[in-house]
Amino acid sequence: MTLPSAALAIPIASASRKLATSSLPPPAPHIRRVLVAGADEQRRETHSALLRAEGYEVLGVACAEELFSAVGGQVPDLILLDVNLPDRCGYEVCGELRMLQTTQTTPIILFNAQEPDEHSVCRGLLSGADDYLEHPGRQMELRVRVRVQLRNLRDRELLRWARSQRRDFKRAALRDALTGIPNRRFADETLAELAEAGGKLAAMIVDIDHFKRVNDTWGHAVGDEVLTQVAAALAHQARRDDVVARFGGEEFLVLLVGASPELTPAIAERFRRAVANTDIANAGGPDRITVSIGVAAWVGESIAPATLLAEADAALYEAKDSGRDRVVVRMLAEEQES
Repeated sequence: MTLPSAALAIPIASASRKLATSSLPPPAPHIRRVLVAGADEQRRETHSALLRAEGYEVLGVACAEELFSAVGGQVPDLILLDVNLPDRCGYEVCGELRMLQTTQTTPIILFNAQEPDEHSVCRGLLSGADDYLEHPGRQMELRVRVRVQLRNLRDRELLRWARSQRRDFKRAALRDALTGIPNRRFADETLAELAEAGGKLAAMIVDIDHFKRVNDTWGHAVGDEVLTQVAAALAHQARRDDVVARFGGEEFLVLLVGASPELTPAIAERFRRAVANTDIANAGGPDRITVSIGVAAWVGESIAPATLLAEADAALYEAKDSGRDRVVVRMLAEEQES
């Protein structure tokens, strides 16, 4: 079941897995794969033997055709590329590698068996290479340049991991860990944005009827399952732009974005029926759960979020005082806000 909010649209069932990713360790180092492409077989084998001695997994190819076939299978961590391939210009091959999605960020070191001039080095770097080995016979220099490029690759991998962690932590901070739907903080921030923008907006406060009785009679584990199933039922009824969030305790907030006042009562009633019709027998508690819903509907310029919530809360208390398991809607006018 997927939440309608585009900002936090992930399956409720996978919420715990999403939160768990926030504690994953950084990517572990692995044996780096180096692809050596060179026309001169003796030089290619010399480079390959040197890099294998450094602990890398090395594959040697003799031409551009073999190179593209190799990267189409298992993408290497680094490419050592001769600019004088028998079937293609190495500079052009480097440029094409940079246009492939799989090798856009793969480190490429060009080398030239002939004595390169300044123009060749500049052309190589402009073609997309990360480095240019002017004297491929210098074995120590080759080892160091490869190490540096692979170190830079590792730094980029760690940076991507750190950014991913930051996104996961941010998402976790805006999500209710129990139900998997957005939490109060997300609801408050979203409501502030929507209320400032104005237009058609309704705030629904949904309260589970007699929830304390559920906890007292069947225990908090059953209470947690009831909360999760109610959240899923509400999220399932939400439209694409609507927002469903846990507001605190046994209360949920539903923001109906763009809903006309005429349709708001029917929409709220649909949410109420969805919960009442939810089969919660597997929770091991009550056979049926109902909710009371208070709604404040607004059409106009910006409105203070506190005003909208206060009216929805008042409507909720009216619904509960009237016998629960019902919807009470309050239509707000611009004069009321002013």
